[in-house]
Amino acid sequence: MPPEVLWNALPAGVAAIGGKQPVYGPQGFATCRTGMSILSWGQHVNVTVSSSGGGSTLTISTVLKFGVWDWGEGKRIANRFAAAVAYSAGTAALT
Repeated sequence: MPPEVLWNALPAGVAAIGGKQPVYGPQGFATCRTGMSILSWGQHVNVTVSSSGGGSTLTISTVLKFGVWDWGEGKRIANRFAAAVAYSAGTAALT
């Protein structure tokens, strides 16, 4: 899948995680943050889309706004983000 397809699908990922203040920067980089909840201070979410071997790579990283352990919240956010991007891009899953 071309990187442009993933890039155009990123807003679906941001919406799926309830991302706030998304910034779509140059060179395939985007960032947003999640809000606070009763269990979390929220996370910063950084996403990179790059071309690789005739396709593309989507890299998602999360960083706690405050705290030491996220108890799996970052992984859940990344999985939800990736699933929404895959669906929006018209593929069953990103591999």
